[in-house]
Amino acid sequence: MNSSITQVVPLELAEHSYDISVGYGLRDNLADILSNWNQGQQWIVLTQQAILDLYEPVINQLKQAGYKIGTIVVPADESAKNIRHAEEVWTQMVEMGCDRSSILLALGGGVVGDLGGFVAATYMRGIPFIQIPTTLLAMIDSAIGGKTAVNLAAGKNLVGAIYQPKAVLVDPGFLQTLPRRNVISSLAEAIKYGFIRDSSIFDTMEARYDDLVSLKDEALLSEIIAKSCKIKAQIVSNDQFENGERRLLNYGHTIGHAFETIQAYGGLYHGEAVLYGMKCANFISHKKGLISDKQFDRAQTLLHRFDLPELGPVPAEDVLKVVSHDKKNINGKLNFILINNIGNGIVSTEVSQDDIIESLQAVS
Repeated sequence: MNSSITQVVPLELAEHSYDISVGYGLRDNLADILSNWNQGQQWIVLTQQAILDLYEPVINQLKQAGYKIGTIVVPADESAKNIRHAEEVWTQMVEMGCDRSSILLALGGGVVGDLGGFVAATYMRGIPFIQIPTTLLAMIDSAIGGKTAVNLAAGKNLVGAIYQPKAVLVDPGFLQTLPRRNVISSLAEAIKYGFIRDSSIFDTMEARYDDLVSLKDEALLSEIIAKSCKIKAQIVSNDQFENGERRLLNYGHTIGHAFETIQAYGGLYHGEAVLYGMKCANFISHKKGLISDKQFDRAQTLLHRFDLPELGPVPAEDVLKVVSHDKKNINGKLNFILINNIGNGIVSTEVSQDDIIESLQAVS
């Protein structure tokens, strides 16, 4: 693996501020990077078996450097994000002797990060945790900002807390082992930033989609990751608890989460569901006259380049039911994210059930 200069993106949240470090080779230097936090306490690495099989040397280097490390393995899919598995992790932590000084390392993708953050936020009323994302989706989105959660049968991420990590360590070298489908799914969150905030990300993806998917251009990949992290950090710094600007990050997610819920998190990957949700959001934006025919065509043309599986059955009444329970509903009104330009997202409370139904018909 090549080693490159690390870019540091600060996320400013007063006493909860932390750095997002982006650089090839970070995983080879974890013992040094984490040394300031190591005071002889129990550390917990929360991960999944496939990641452990690939990256056990990353954990072993910490043990060899004198860190007191315990490893907890959780299921490899979205099923891990529930209270039952959280309780199993809490119990194992008690058995390993974890106390309030213990630190949890979330080594994995969004599922590990969300569950690990939730466990850390609640164990003994809160212990420190550090995000080490291994998927592109986690690197540019879910590992940043402190959203932690587990799912309920009624919907995704309905139980959780805003609880910030002490650091986020992003090594793009982890991505070399990702299957192509995971990479394509993960790029959904990068293109999201291009739609809602920075049109240069959209332009880059439009011009160099194949280079990004192949992961061969390290400089290009690092640029997209760092740009995405900066946007997420800026938005979270301005609105940690999602009372305003942070809602923009839900672009594509309202209907996308409904697709995931209906398919019981077993069909589409998260990013794939969000890409379909973006198509719906763009359809509604165009229908309402917020974007021109040219912009709509350009937006949908790029989204169509993403190789997605069939959407499958998503009855409109089921989608509407899930959307009605969405966390973004405020006083009975849905805060739906649309775009009025490529690079500018807006919050709308004027999206009707008919708008959603029409968008479903357009993408299915």
